[in-house]
Amino acid sequence: MACNITSALALDCIDSIGGVKTAYVGTNIVFTSETYDGDNMITGATGSGTFYQYELAKNTASFTETFNISNENGTAFYEQALTFNIQKLGAEKRNELLLLSRNRDIKIIFEDNNGLFWLVGMTRGAVISAGSSVTGTAPGDANQYALTATAQEPAMAYQISSLSALHGFTITSA
Repeated sequence: MACNITSALALDCIDSIGGVKTAYVGTNIVFTSETYDGDNMITGATGSGTFYQYELAKNTASFTETFNISNENGTAFYEQALTFNIQKLGAEKRNELLLLSRNRDIKIIFEDNNGLFWLVGMTRGAVISAGSSVTGTAPGDANQYALTATAQEPAMAYQISSLSALHGFTITSA
C-alpha cells in the first residue's frame, strides 16, 4: 500500500509560538518548477509574478488548515484559511482589497511567528471567502479591514525554506 507511514513523531520542546507575522500576496503567480528536500519542503521554485507584502500588526492574523477526508468517497482535501486584518480604512487600501477579493487564483506566502514560510493555494489557488470593513464605537475599537483567504488543496500547505528560494518572482515590500 502506498500510504504507509514512515516515521515516529516525538514530542517537541516547548519552544514554538502561534500567529502570523507577514503575508506576501500574489494574483498572477505561475510556478513552473519546484524542488523539494526529503521532508517535502520547497527549497527552490521558479516562475513568474509579483508577491506584494502585507504588513500585519501583532496578534491580528492566523492560519488554520482543516483536513477533509471522506472514507466513503475515497477523497481527501485540505482547506487552508488565512485570516488577517489590515488596519485603518482608506480609499487606496479599499481599492486594492476590492481587486484582491475579485480574484479566483490567489497565492499567499506567509511567515509565521517562528520565522517559517508557508504557501497557501499552491495548486488550486485561494479566494477571499470572507471579509468586512469595520470601525467600532469607542475610540479604542478597531478601524480595519478583516479578510479570510481560503484554498481547497489536494495536499497540506507546503513549507518554503525562505523567500530567497523563489526565482523569477518579484517581491514588493510594503
